[in-house]
Amino acid sequence: MLTCACGTRFEVDDSLAGQEVLCPECQQPLRAPLGERPPQVTSAWALASILLALIGAFTLVGPLAAIVTGIVALIGISRNRQTLAGSGFAVVGICLGLLFTVLTFVALNVNDLFGLETWLRKRAMTAKVDTSGPMEIVEGAKRFALTRPNEKWGRVEGDRGDDEAVSSLQSDLDLLLMQVSRHAYIDVRTLKAGRFPTLDQCELELLGEINAPPQAGHFGEEDDLDFAPPLTAKRIDGRRLEVKDGMEGREMEVEIRCGGKKWMFLIRTYRRKQGDIYVVRAYAPRNRFQAIRDEFRIALDSFRILR
Repeated sequence: MLTCACGTRFEVDDSLAGQEVLCPECQQPLRAPLGERPPQVTSAWALASILLALIGAFTLVGPLAAIVTGIVALIGISRNRQTLAGSGFAVVGICLGLLFTVLTFVALNVNDLFGLETWLRKRAMTAKVDTSGPMEIVEGAKRFALTRPNEKWGRVEGDRGDDEAVSSLQSDLDLLLMQVSRHAYIDVRTLKAGRFPTLDQCELELLGEINAPPQAGHFGEEDDLDFAPPLTAKRIDGRRLEVKDGMEGREMEVEIRCGGKKWMFLIRTYRRKQGDIYVVRAYAPRNRFQAIRDEFRIALDSFRILR
């Protein structure tokens, strides 16, 4: 409400606040007072952007979420400039999200840049890998035993890994060991007697299941899914093992592309007479394989079928 010097009182639209208006009676110019601005609050999305970037650093999910929430914050602030603030927080959150996303991607695709890949894996897996207990692991129900190469190797909880690179190859296992810092695995799987006439036939089927999409076959529907990784396998070498304690065996070295990286697998198949076939695999990314081959040999040579 404005009052002119001539005594006239009249109302002015809020949109004219701070501007000159004319008195409807005497036509004298008057300046409309500025209205009270509502208090501004910092956008919760902007604050969330910074928190997600810092708390979720080097997890991929955290930085990406920081970028998205930062963009949402900027859109909200631009539409409600009178009540919302925090565009600076949103911009910082987006920049940190982009930075950590790039650093994480580089670290995971370069050979363990600054040890970050190992740190990330330890953060994700150590709680699920049990390195306690005796060195020899005896599975009485499945009738086999295998010795851990050293104390750094542990059994993965539930014998089921969640490593995106090779998880499609780690279903329905009887034993799964992991050396976290080396990103290396050893596992054992039992195939029932009578499915394959020879170990040579078993090897061919194993390779075929890796290279072909899942379908009903010797392993059955469930097993087919377990042996169907995303890409292909290439056999590098193979040999027949010496008969030991009545146990025949074969070994093959296979290169498999998993999760965008090449992995080397040392795969052995064992059987005593016409009993169950045991598939024992030791594997790691190709650039780490040679450094850990001796540890793989220790474990594979220790494998025995219980009577």
